[in-house]
Amino acid sequence: MRHNIKLPLFIAVLTILISTTIQAQQTRPNVILIVTDQHSGMVMEQHGYKYLKTPGIDKIAENGVTFLRSYCAYPVCVASRASMITGRMASKSNTKDLTTYPSIATYMKNSGYTTAFLGKWHVSNTKIDKVAFWHGFEKYHDERIDTITERISIEYLKQKHDKPFFLVTSFLNPHDCCELARNISKLNDNYHDGAVVENEKENMCPPLPSNFAITPNEAEGFYCRRAPDSTDMKNYRKHPVKYWNEKQWRQYMYGYDRLVEKSDDHVLNIINTLKEQGLLKNTIIFYTSDHGDGHASHQWNQKMSFYEEVLNIPFIVSWQGHTKVGVIDDKTLVCNGVDLFPTICSVAGAKYPDSLPGRDLSAYFLKKSNQSPEKRDYIVSEIIQRDPRHNNKNVYIGRAVVSENYKYILFDSGENREQFFDLKKDPGELQPVTNNPEYKNQLNLHRQYLRDWIKKTSNEFSIDNIPDK
Repeated sequence: MRHNIKLPLFIAVLTILISTTIQAQQTRPNVILIVTDQHSGMVMEQHGYKYLKTPGIDKIAENGVTFLRSYCAYPVCVASRASMITGRMASKSNTKDLTTYPSIATYMKNSGYTTAFLGKWHVSNTKIDKVAFWHGFEKYHDERIDTITERISIEYLKQKHDKPFFLVTSFLNPHDCCELARNISKLNDNYHDGAVVENEKENMCPPLPSNFAITPNEAEGFYCRRAPDSTDMKNYRKHPVKYWNEKQWRQYMYGYDRLVEKSDDHVLNIINTLKEQGLLKNTIIFYTSDHGDGHASHQWNQKMSFYEEVLNIPFIVSWQGHTKVGVIDDKTLVCNGVDLFPTICSVAGAKYPDSLPGRDLSAYFLKKSNQSPEKRDYIVSEIIQRDPRHNNKNVYIGRAVVSENYKYILFDSGENREQFFDLKKDPGELQPVTNNPEYKNQLNLHRQYLRDWIKKTSNEFSIDNIPDK
């Protein structure tokens, strides 16, 4: 009888605990990470580019913070995505050791979130279903057709969620610019999510960029991939631009812009669904891309270089009522590969490893934050460039250090392996100042930045590669 008397009290206490837990879960924000593929941060209205319309991206930007100085950890899909999922640089994560580094979804799931990954996976060389034991996404679907990715993402958003969710919606476009380039060169390829105009009238196309010229003394780590001819069909299909005239370059830019707009249509529908479902007030939205595209700068298409058009990517954060509104931040240096993990976990109240090399950016975009923004002097990006030319087995391993006003590029070999640019005076990266004595102190400072980064992260790039003062 004594136990029966206490039973109602026990039930009441248990009910309160469950109710409190549910309320706590409901007050934690949902998180949606929207990732596109090959969207250059330079090709955004927020960056001053005027030849496209992106109402989806604009809605996120209008209600949040756009970081214009945001860069990828590695300018190619598989390596960049490995970084974003693990929070580690690609030299560690884009290897056979990938699954030894915890995935962000595992930490989110362990902290009480339901997790889903819908769309293009392409994380290192893995298949999403083969690494389900590791990646932590309870629901997942690798999909290359963006219309389908949008549909299944919207279906997920419309489901009843008893816990906060962490959803990665990963679109393929504007990556179909690779197919566009091949079609302009009559190599015949198929688009994944619908065609774009390939032969627009020249007067309707954007003008060539002001940095269309090839940078003098270009690093071999870039130059080795430049403009293979049609006798090398394997590599010509990747960069089929050797025989292009000005009109074709401008048509490429026009088609690329339309592919950005295609992906933006899907983004807009995602945002509208969040609004219709009443989720905007309790959902933080991150928009980014795995890397950019040459977009005709330096007569370059595709990725795999450290030029701004390739390395700089969108990074926008919005949470209605919580983030600063309509802010364009052109100072704060961001590396999405290493910063997304700690930032997402922080706003979600999830624990994350202290050993992550990135930093929590929430103080830069939240109206109210328990911490002050910490100035960052530089970020680092990586590349391994295998020389694709006939009978050439050279491999160029490179690092880029980007600071507020400068960019330092270093490869482990090559005649022009070291390059230094003044981004403030030369944003198009047309005039390296590596050998200009007026920049000696800044050059040495950026060499030291790279040494510091290597020591901090146990980076595989040897300090011995860095020239002395």
